[in-house]
Amino acid sequence: MADRDLTEVLDEVARALSGPAWERLRRDDRAEWFGHFVSGIALAVGLRPIEHQDSGIRLDDGGVFSAKVVVFTDKTIVFADAVGRSSDPYDVETLVVARPRAGLAQLTVSDANSAFRRDLFDPWPGDFTITAEWTYGAKVTFPLSPIETADHRARFSALYAALIDALGD
Repeated sequence: MADRDLTEVLDEVARALSGPAWERLRRDDRAEWFGHFVSGIALAVGLRPIEHQDSGIRLDDGGVFSAKVVVFTDKTIVFADAVGRSSDPYDVETLVVARPRAGLAQLTVSDANSAFRRDLFDPWPGDFTITAEWTYGAKVTFPLSPIETADHRARFSALYAALIDALGD
């Protein structure tokens, strides 16, 4: 970690916030809250290497949005939420919290494809979701956005494997 600095962490967090809705927010020069939000996430991560990051955003044509980012390091999880109107930086509420990664109490698996009915267009296990719950009350359903690329599918598979492995630690 000695060779890593907060600017690198900031760049890594910002690069992972991609997709059409995130890009739309980045282009909106009125969305001043966004830079503060990303800075808060990077500061909560600190100098620890990021193992997994997932994000999702819902944005309507009027600029009303809700965003969620979850970042896993080896020892912490950063939960970041933003809600508001992108065109009004004073009408955006953000919350960035770092919590211990330990304490995963439950995983709920939903929407898996049938193990017995498989075809080319509906492979097993399909686009399932997992809801992770920690002993301190945090609860998140992954993936945070629809899986649209092979890279996103690989990252979700790695996150799923890490959460299954952590269950009971």
